[in-house]
Amino acid sequence: MDVRFIKLSPTENITLLVPDEVPRELQGGIASRLMRWDGVAAEQVGYIEKPTMPGARARLQMMGGEFCGNAAMSLGAVLAREDGLPEGEEREYVLEVSGSDSLVACRIARVGNGYRGSVAMPPPVSIAPVELELDGRRFAPAAVVFPGITHRLIPADCGLSETRAEEALPEWCAHLGAEALGLLFIDEDRDSMKPLVYVPGSGSICWERGCGSGAAALGCCRAYEKKGPCRVRVSQPGGVIEAEADGTGGIIGDVRISGLVRLLAEGVAYL
Repeated sequence: MDVRFIKLSPTENITLLVPDEVPRELQGGIASRLMRWDGVAAEQVGYIEKPTMPGARARLQMMGGEFCGNAAMSLGAVLAREDGLPEGEEREYVLEVSGSDSLVACRIARVGNGYRGSVAMPPPVSIAPVELELDGRRFAPAAVVFPGITHRLIPADCGLSETRAEEALPEWCAHLGAEALGLLFIDEDRDSMKPLVYVPGSGSICWERGCGSGAAALGCCRAYEKKGPCRVRVSQPGGVIEAEADGTGGIIGDVRISGLVRLLAEGVAYL
């Protein structure tokens, strides 16, 4: 099978977007092959589909049906290039995105040889500590449940090794009944994180260079604690993603992430 792809870097969270029509039942397997180092090499794959909701420019279907803010910004950048968006100008694109029941607004500005993206994220369904067990140790990290993906925030110095985290993540995901699960190793003093993400739909476990929904999860936790608006610049291995959220009245809303997106390459993968 020949599959066209567009390769992008939203804060080095290397993303492949496939503009070809691919049956949903094949998307997970094709994504797994595209992501491999002997494929096109990436951290995640999304499929560009025709929208079904009025007012949407396009639909983004992620490889495991999860929601992804970085991929949404990547699709916005692709559409901006398609439209010939001039340097210094900004445009809003309304998208359908898997994992969200409502339309997603994505603002894109042309900046130098890339794009500055900002996307409204669906607010979390819940934020609460949930106990997990591993090797006789009990963890009770905050669980931020978004439509399509759940994130667990744990201290970077908790003593959990990368290997054990990778081994435990599928089991924890099944235990929580999550569509996708992220484990975020947080350094609170530096506003930094190292995200590990598991997507059952494609079977992928990846230490991501920049996780948009993970940054949003940290912003939502801060806003929830503050009971008011919060903005945080979250440093990750691939760079900085800015997250905003409003926790006024103990209800999280107005969640948004912003970051840089670069188009890297496009071509055909021979699978």
